[in-house]
Amino acid sequence: MRDRPTPEELLHGARIVLDRDITPSLAGPQRFAAMLISRAMAVAGRAIANGDGPLLAEAQRLQALVDVRPEAETNPETLSGVLLERNRLLVQQIRSGAFDAGLARQQLFEHLRQVTRVKLSENNPRYFDLAK
Repeated sequence: MRDRPTPEELLHGARIVLDRDITPSLAGPQRFAAMLISRAMAVAGRAIANGDGPLLAEAQRLQALVDVRPEAETNPETLSGVLLERNRLLVQQIRSGAFDAGLARQQLFEHLRQVTRVKLSENNPRYFDLAK
């Protein structure tokens, strides 16, 4: 267990100070840069809060889509490589026509919807408010 403040709390607190105390006193390109930093901190905070759960779910869906044997153990150290390899296989299979019709096509679209939802929830969560 980590001590308090947690990494998420640290990022959130630093972002509040940046937004409230620093950014308003800046102008022009420096203000824009501070706003970009604040947004990047928000994205990082949401990614930390989500943890590896969404990535593990993506790896499992990809495993079923591209019909590969499961890894002995997918852990945080190997997860990025596993996702990269499975996505490469998916692209190859899409190009070969494996997902052009039927159930395979539906499963591909559902996978892509899930990946997009997770990415938007981390990178631009306001999108869901605007889409209503």
